[in-house]
Amino acid sequence: MAATDADRDTIRKAIDAADLNAVRMALYQNTGDPALAALPLAKDMSDEQRDTLRQQAVDWLLANASNARLPEPDDAELRRLLEMATGEQLGDLEFAARREQTAFKDYPFLVQWGGDRPDIPADFNAVIVGSGFSGVVMAVQCQLLGIPYTVIEKGDEPGGTWNINRYPDVRVDTISLTYELSFEKDWRWKEYFGRGEEVRTYINHVSRKFGVFANTRFNHALAKATFDEAKGKWLLDVDTPNGSERMETSVLITATGLFANPKIVDFPGRDDFGGEIVHPARWPADLSLEGKRVAVIGNGSTGIQMVGAIAEQAAHTSVFQRTPQWIAPRDKYGQPMEPEVHWLMDNFPGYWNWARYMAGAPLFDTHALVCNDPEWQAKGGKVNPVSDAMRGELAAYIERETGGDRSIIDRVLPDYAPMSRRPVVDNGWYRALTRDDCDLVTEPIERFSANGIVTGDGTEHPLDVVVTATGFEVVKYLWPAQFFGRSGVEVHDFWDSGDGPRAYIGAMVPDFPNMFMLYGPNSQPVSSGPAQSTWFTIWSAFIGRCLMRMLREQAATIEVTREAYDSYNKALDVESRNLVMMSKEGGIEKNYYVDNEHGRVLVNAPWYGPVFQNMFADPDWDALELRRESAPVG
Repeated sequence: MAATDADRDTIRKAIDAADLNAVRMALYQNTGDPALAALPLAKDMSDEQRDTLRQQAVDWLLANASNARLPEPDDAELRRLLEMATGEQLGDLEFAARREQTAFKDYPFLVQWGGDRPDIPADFNAVIVGSGFSGVVMAVQCQLLGIPYTVIEKGDEPGGTWNINRYPDVRVDTISLTYELSFEKDWRWKEYFGRGEEVRTYINHVSRKFGVFANTRFNHALAKATFDEAKGKWLLDVDTPNGSERMETSVLITATGLFANPKIVDFPGRDDFGGEIVHPARWPADLSLEGKRVAVIGNGSTGIQMVGAIAEQAAHTSVFQRTPQWIAPRDKYGQPMEPEVHWLMDNFPGYWNWARYMAGAPLFDTHALVCNDPEWQAKGGKVNPVSDAMRGELAAYIERETGGDRSIIDRVLPDYAPMSRRPVVDNGWYRALTRDDCDLVTEPIERFSANGIVTGDGTEHPLDVVVTATGFEVVKYLWPAQFFGRSGVEVHDFWDSGDGPRAYIGAMVPDFPNMFMLYGPNSQPVSSGPAQSTWFTIWSAFIGRCLMRMLREQAATIEVTREAYDSYNKALDVESRNLVMMSKEGGIEKNYYVDNEHGRVLVNAPWYGPVFQNMFADPDWDALELRRESAPVG
């Protein structure tokens, strides 16, 4: 719908469906009306203030709607706007972390040459492994710097984890406005939380629009990478439909993610089962559950997301739970995004920017939630005031969703603190458990039988289909490919010689020059920051800064020193000690984010979000060594 086609009623519907905080900010940016600056946040406005704001927005749009984009404000103005948007004063670190989340720039967070672009050697190139979100972002970063690159993707289309996860009702658990990439400003989501099919379409669209698709080799799986010290290059052995192919690259960037390799649990008697066993990441396109007895093993994000849809189809559903999860609702989860809201994003300059920013605002400062508060605990609290309050709210939610059924509540109520495991979004899971044709099974699985599953109490559960929602091998970083560094040591052997996978700021390993990881060990922020897709741009920009430094200094290699690697990881372990997930109250013994054998966090970065973000935005160049000739570093 064009701006000129919208009448007052249509615009009023759009404003009524809109984020009122975003409406206020966009309207202020367009008008400069000081009365708008004086308004509180929408939750604190009076009914009269809300009505007046809506009417003012409708009147302005009737006269001024356009598809123009607002220019990026200067730092002083942007800081004032950000503080107005959330009603808080920002420190320098917080402002630096948030300033580009409004996405007024064409390519937020990503880096570009200024007036000092050096010549790029004819033989300098990059290979990116994987064409999911992070691989596509890294490719765009290379393009902005004029660095030749090739993406190799083991699948037959872009999408990464979204290509392999096609189970019932798969969707994002982060609101689409923050999950999307900030340099693609024209996509309009069908739902507030995009379904898997649309996410795949979206990644394909971005890959094609920004020229990545043409530089991607599909059905190409990296088998082995070896650093050739004489050449200062990585030699890649790649499996293709036509056999093994040798590739050579100056820079190797892995973008294989955490959720590429399904975890297959080998239950006793599995081969005896006469029905069908499927993993959500290997969901058969022609699988019908109509009239069947279905089991879902696992109640992590995937298992909980699919149970409601499965229960609607199956004759009977059995939910096998090992560890209870804290499951939370999300506003507008499962709801379509109104066409009128699409119209606002296209015709209200600044609205899209502020709608994205405000959608992510609740995540900006959540670090206190995941840290222990000794003073609070000394007074009788469990973890900290925020965590304990959330615990009460989530427990009350369970009570409401189950209708107060103690036979369910007593088995699904966790005994550990919220946010110490991956947050899980409710997709009708609790309500499914109240159905007459759905059972919750908390007895441990002993074995499979020919007819179903036998639990520890001796009960046989007759089944036709078993869905093993047992997750992914999240800590098998870079697996199954092999990577041989400068000394000939394979990276997994290097990690196994210590206490498991580690990296410098999640991205680099010593003795592996010109090799970078996206979503490497301990790269997932524990709290306080942007959505994951934005972190992909932050990490890619760090790699971009490293490549710019190499090219400016005409260096052959760049790598982290062993001293910096060890020092960083020692600091990481110290910082991790105060995380709730590392405590008994955080359920440390039940957490796949934690390596109990070595007593350390495996997946998360423990720092306050803006502190961690600054490590990428302002690199410690003393931690990295550049060499004009390929040679070992100390």
